[in-house]
Parts: sequence; C-alpha cells; structure tokens
Amino acid sequence: MSDIEEHRKKIEEITLEMIKLLKTRTDIAKQIGDAKASLGMTVTDEEREDALRSQVAKLCKEIDLDQSTALKFLNLLLNESVKVQSESKQTHLSIFLKAKALEEEGKKIIHLEVGEPDFKPPQEVKTALAEVYDKGYGKYGSAKGITELRTALASKNQIESKENIMICPGARFAVYLAITTLLNPSDEIIVIEPAWPAYKDCALNAGIKVRTIKTTLETKWEPSVEQINNAINENTKMIVLNYPNNPTGKVIPKKLLDDIIQTAKEHDLYVLSDEIYSEYANNDWQSISIYDYEKSIDTK
Repeated sequence: MSDIEEHRKKIEEITLEMIKLLKTRTDIAKQIGDAKASLGMTVTDEEREDALRSQVAKLCKEIDLDQSTALKFLNLLLNESVKVQSESKQTHLSIFLKAKALEEEGKKIIHLEVGEPDFKPPQEVKTALAEVYDKGYGKYGSAKGITELRTALASKNQIESKENIMICPGARFAVYLAITTLLNPSDEIIVIEPAWPAYKDCALNAGIKVRTIKTTLETKWEPSVEQINNAINENTKMIVLNYPNNPTGKVIPKKLLDDIIQTAKEHDLYVLSDEIYSEYANNDWQSISIYDYEKSIDTK
C-alpha cells in the first residue's frame, strides 16, 4: 500500500506541474493570437502544427511512448490554442447577428454573410404546411423523423431502408450530430478547403482536430489523393466532402471521387458528404450513396 501511495503522490505532483505548464502555454497562445489579429493573420498555422507533430512522433520513438496517445494529447493542446486565439475573431454568424440587430433598429441591410434567399418560399410550401397542420402532424413523433417522410426520401434517393435516414433541423445540426456521435475528442478529420466554416466550428466544439487540404483555382479546386494520404494518420477518423462545393460550386470528377472513397475504405474512415446543394447540380454530380459504403453519411 505504501508503494501505491508513493506513486499516487508522484502522479499528483506531475499533474499539478502539467497544469502550471498549461497555464503558461495558454498565456503564450493568447499573446500569439493577439499578434496574429493585429497582423491580419489566420488563427491556424498548419505548417507549424505539422512540424510540431513530427517532433512529437520523433520524441515518442526516443522515449518509447505510444505515438497515438501522444498525438491525441497534442491535438487537445492545439485545439485549445485555436479556441484561445479565436475568442475575438469575427465569424459569419457573429456578423449576421450584428446585421440583424441593425435591422431591428430600422436600418436596411444587404446580407452577404449567410446563404439565405431574399424571397419567400413558393405558395406550395404554405399550402403543404396547412395540410400537415390539418392532418395532426404537430405532435411528437419518431426521434428520427416522420416515418412517411423518411420512407419517401428513401424511395427518392434509392436507399434500401428508411432506417438509414434521419430528419434533422438543418444541415449544421446534421453535420454536428455526425461528428459528435461518431468521433471522440482528439480524433482528427480532414476538411477540403475552400469550405463552409461550420465543419471546423463543429469539430472544434467537439474537441476534434481538423486537418485541412487546400485547393486553388489553378488546381481546378480539386484535391489530390496524395494530399489526402499525406494528411491521414492513426488518429484520422473522417473525411468531409462538400460537392457541389460551398463556396466554389465545384463538382469533382467521378474518377477522383472513386479514388477518395477507395482511400477512405483502405483506412477505414467515415465519409461525411454535405450534399445540400445537389439540387443545383448538373448531370456530372453524383451522391456518395451510390458506393454503398457503410461508413458514409450524406446530408441533403
């Protein structure tokens, strides 16, 4: 018992020392964030993160520490730095809320921060809402959504069973639900940019580390399989796709999508495909549901 108590005391001392170091690290991260803000720099510097990740992996070999455990701990620290440095950062939602406040004061605002049309839904929507009200659909139902609706959606999208469909109150909630229920804090996801900011926001709030893959006009907004493979490690659990893309409108070629799905299968990764703009796509677009990959989730 004395040995146990001695080890416990050592654990407590080390833990308290780690907390002190965490305080020092957080203060420095805040200073870096303030400097970045004054220079107009982005919060995340993935090149520096990758360099640190390599140093940690090397150290793990030297001290015989499980690399996966160390990298998960590193991801937690990196995410905390991002949170600290993002405290004063403006987001499209914070700007939207300020714009709405100005509207309430009577000012006329042209919204460029959220994707919301400036016209009302068609008359058919108003009529349909009245019909469902009359049919008594205003009461509690299945947590997955109205059975008839899920059945109709399964038929429309050629999905085998309505049990594979869930109705969510908006795309953001669907994305957040997929990330938080399938992944654990310090896991990693891959996001291909340019991208809707909510992917990063949802992951960060769930303690998930985001690895981004940059695409440009010069590369036709297309990622390479090599880029994806280089971003994958033992903590990677999901790839996020968004095609047709927000904001570029890009639809990736079928061969590239084939290769991405094959890469996901080889590494046993979830594929979260945000297909909210599929109704605007031409004939070149296709849903990931055609691959019948059991670890795929698509939102529409």
